[in-house]
Amino acid sequence: MKNMLLIAACLLVAACGDNANSKNETVSGQKTSFANDEAAIRQVIKDVTFAKSAKEMAASFTEDAEWIIVGQAPYKGRANIEKGIAAIQTAESQLVFDSVDTKEVIVFNDQQALAKTVAVYHRQVNGKAEPSKKNEFVDYFVKSPDGVWQIAYEINSDDNG
Repeated sequence: MKNMLLIAACLLVAACGDNANSKNETVSGQKTSFANDEAAIRQVIKDVTFAKSAKEMAASFTEDAEWIIVGQAPYKGRANIEKGIAAIQTAESQLVFDSVDTKEVIVFNDQQALAKTVAVYHRQVNGKAEPSKKNEFVDYFVKSPDGVWQIAYEINSDDNG
């Protein structure tokens, strides 16, 4: 009877050990997945910031996204965000981004994340550069059904306004 209990205890310890290893692999895989998600989110921010057109910039937002610029009425929906960007980016007056630095990405799970970013930009009006400004913004990201990270909510705050 003691031998049977000893064998059962050994089998239980071995089984628990296997479960612990599989959990470690899952955690390790999750860390890798989070690292991949973080890299993808950082790329979306760069793509949006350095996009060549309002349509291209707005494409990274969800259909029902909200874009808030402190001191202005929010833009709701991708189509309105595109219109808002187009109003800022005219032929005569362009925003030129000098740098973009995503300070932190927090991946909550495989469907939601938050990114904090600082961009430095200047306005180019009729070919003449105005003084640089700093824009701090936070993006709330969701992953689309096809696995692409998209901005669902963005809040911007210039240091000069």
